[in-house]
Amino acid sequence: MIEKNFSEYIDFLDELVVASRPAGDFIVSSVTNDSRSVAPSSVFIAIQGSGKDGHDFIDSAIASGAKAVIHARDISSFKNGISYIKVSDSYSAYARLVECFYDFPSSKMKILGVTGTNGKTSSVYLLNSILTSAGLKCGIITTVCYEWPGHSEPAARTTPEASEIQSHFSKMYEAGCTHVIMEVSSHALHQNRIGSAKFAGAIFTNLTGDHLDYHKTMEFYYDAKKILFQDHLAVDAVAAINTDDPFGKRLFADLRSANCIRFGRENCDAVIKINSISQLGTDFTLSIEGRTFKISSPLIGEHNAYNICGVAIIAYKLGISPEIIQSTLEKSIAIPGRLEAFHFKDNVSIFVDYAHSDDALRRVLEALTKLKKKRIICVFGCGGDRDRTKRPRMGAVSAKFADRTIVTSDNPRSEDPKEIIAEIVKGIPSTANFATVPDRGEAIEKALNEAEPGDIVLIAGKGHEDYQEIKGVKHHFDDREEVRKLIGSI
Repeated sequence: MIEKNFSEYIDFLDELVVASRPAGDFIVSSVTNDSRSVAPSSVFIAIQGSGKDGHDFIDSAIASGAKAVIHARDISSFKNGISYIKVSDSYSAYARLVECFYDFPSSKMKILGVTGTNGKTSSVYLLNSILTSAGLKCGIITTVCYEWPGHSEPAARTTPEASEIQSHFSKMYEAGCTHVIMEVSSHALHQNRIGSAKFAGAIFTNLTGDHLDYHKTMEFYYDAKKILFQDHLAVDAVAAINTDDPFGKRLFADLRSANCIRFGRENCDAVIKINSISQLGTDFTLSIEGRTFKISSPLIGEHNAYNICGVAIIAYKLGISPEIIQSTLEKSIAIPGRLEAFHFKDNVSIFVDYAHSDDALRRVLEALTKLKKKRIICVFGCGGDRDRTKRPRMGAVSAKFADRTIVTSDNPRSEDPKEIIAEIVKGIPSTANFATVPDRGEAIEKALNEAEPGDIVLIAGKGHEDYQEIKGVKHHFDDREEVRKLIGSI
């Protein structure tokens, strides 16, 4: 970080500034939106959140040493010696200021983004494997972890808040990273957490019903995703867009860019042809610009073939050799909690997957349907304080594609797990073969006890997560640990 005067920060706010009451220049010690983190000579940005309003903590921030306040609401009184800058958008102002504080680290590396409802984490892990195989140093930001050479930490959210992103970018650059591959969530785009970062490449995987508790409508959800491609692609960037997805087709039409590459089964710039899907993986070809990649991936399912295609396109356009791309994608690449396989007695296969929306659950169950010898038993729940509209839809999907459904708890948060389960059950036909077991550990045990030779058990919703959040407290719980424990005892 380079010491900068506050006047330099103001310049970077540019058109966001509505009104200004400067009180002299000073060297900025920190930039924060948390009054508890304020130190002498800090800049405090007041942001109205979903729970608390930062404007209510301005006096506290000043008392702790803030010398400048960035605000969006009108302020009734001003203190001497404090600079006040009113802006049109506190979120965007915050993102720009922390970028300035960390000296714009994203401009020193190639940033690659993946957005969409499903497939983001898998795509980041796959692309990271290819670039690493090509000898490049990479950092990754995913739902699972934030990682760069010599450092790994569990992720608190898919895309961190603005200050964390810039801090991670800065540390990645200091560690020698030339590339960053990151999941870019709709929340992060809507709240402009990525600031002015320009991406060298971006993948659009798909868009299906999720997060409507936040976005309210699919139209607003789509608009948020479009921001990455509309506002954050570098001039020479390439975008890989799944146009077999209706929203992907619309995105391509909206962008009308020569740098956008459509991928899908037909009428695309890059064409997928799936040859076979088995317990051993997925065989398919990808044809692009006169070259055909023949890929035998150990990853199972059509949805993974699409993830691989988006990744292969970006790697190819970045100049990675086709030989490295193909050989890397044919290796076993561990993606935590994504169709993670366990083998039980009597040829029973158990899979743990993060699928937590109706579309994701459908994709996974469709993939497993192609593998099943007898039955599929599906164990899943829905998170509390999140999009309630998907609950009955997930119930309907499981009832349609699984032979036996066990509805249980996920992360109930502040809600009653039994009430969440009741909403899921509304989507399950009364004639379906299902049970409700609120305790997740007991539900997993029930599924494994019921499993007969040749059955598949899918435990969906939490994947890599190692906790259950109940009434504001995170209790240790890991589906994979439960499976390992039960395999050894049943």
